[in-house]
Amino acid sequence: MYDLPYGYCGIMCALCNRHIVNGNSACSGCSQNGYYSEPCKIAKCCKEKNNLHCALCKEFPCEKVKKIGDFSDLNTNEHYTKACHCILENGFDIWYQEYEERKNLLMTALEKYNNGRMKRYLCELFMREDLVDLREIMEVANNDLIGTTKELSTQFKSIVNSIVKTR
Repeated sequence: MYDLPYGYCGIMCALCNRHIVNGNSACSGCSQNGYYSEPCKIAKCCKEKNNLHCALCKEFPCEKVKKIGDFSDLNTNEHYTKACHCILENGFDIWYQEYEERKNLLMTALEKYNNGRMKRYLCELFMREDLVDLREIMEVANNDLIGTTKELSTQFKSIVNSIVKTR
């Protein structure tokens, strides 16, 4: 039912540059027993309690969750706190639907606007920003951008800056 990997803390693993990579260094994602799930206290706790997500735990927010910092190789602006609040307010299925949409938007952006040097930038963008802004960014980009791959990536960043900074 939940095919996209996700972190029990709220990280959207399928949007992570460690997941979207070819080769042995690819991480399958926390809910799929990826690289980071074994040492993670939150993943271990959720698995022991048979919880889909830590936000669904009776003890949420616990000390383990309160101690989470951002990831060393990805600046998510601690987006998992937004994920936890979305799950608490709307339920896991609504959060997951939004996550699927983010993944689809990211894949389109990577295909059309990545000049070979923007994967991390795009992954962080699609984790951090509000879905409403991401939809607008993609709509403007899909309707307005033309040029070489390098030109498209530069124009895409300009669109992001204009939309994100106005809100």
